[in-house]
Amino acid sequence: MTPKRTLIITGALGGIGLAAIRLFSKKDLNIVGIDNKPKSVPMVNELLTLYPSQFTYEEADCTDENQVESVIRKIASEKGSIDILFNIVGGSGRRFGDGPIHECTLEGYRKTLDLNLTSQFLVNKYTVMEMLKAGNGGCIINTASVLGMVGGNEMFSTHTYAASKAAIIGLSRSMAVYYAKQHIRVNVIAPGLLETPMSTRALNDEKILEYMDYKQPIYASKHRLGNPLAVAKAAEFLASEEADFITGTVIPVDGGWTAQ
Repeated sequence: MTPKRTLIITGALGGIGLAAIRLFSKKDLNIVGIDNKPKSVPMVNELLTLYPSQFTYEEADCTDENQVESVIRKIASEKGSIDILFNIVGGSGRRFGDGPIHECTLEGYRKTLDLNLTSQFLVNKYTVMEMLKAGNGGCIINTASVLGMVGGNEMFSTHTYAASKAAIIGLSRSMAVYYAKQHIRVNVIAPGLLETPMSTRALNDEKILEYMDYKQPIYASKHRLGNPLAVAKAAEFLASEEADFITGTVIPVDGGWTAQ
């Protein structure tokens, strides 16, 4: 009997992560969610109850190398392999001092890079090490942002955040080329503005919502933001056998934002 493949989802308790868990639970996979929230939070108990035979949860700070190394090695040991990584971990650095470069503090710069870039770097590093050790290839899907591809106006003027997301694209493409012969595919999804807890500021700002009618025109008549499920479905495709010839690409899931 062929053992189940294992999927890791970082940032698992965020909007995209939860959508991905629900979507991938329909497949014959071991799903391991990683987030920095404690195992005792009600959301974790709910997921463990809903998917008792598929889902496990690991608490880890993905900016901490020791924690990342430990949790990735634990998952590989317990599950037998790591086959798919959906790397969503990250977030806004506004609370740390990110903003337009002339206002961004050094602390804000460093913490925003850690939150978005260092975290994905570390998870990639230790996941690739396990994939190479197993010798069976693998699929890595990193998460950037449209702001890593195009500039943002004063409503989206977190310049270190944009830089971190652009760096994820560069890192992923370099990995895709380097590890292609080991059959490790690396791709990127760049979401637009979605209806998630991270977008609370936008959801409560009529000016931003009106601007989104222009930037994400596919939903203009509905005056709303994107659905995290659309990102999860893009990841589902990239993780499938049908996508085995796709590596080093960036897929915007953005309602038309980057097409303008």
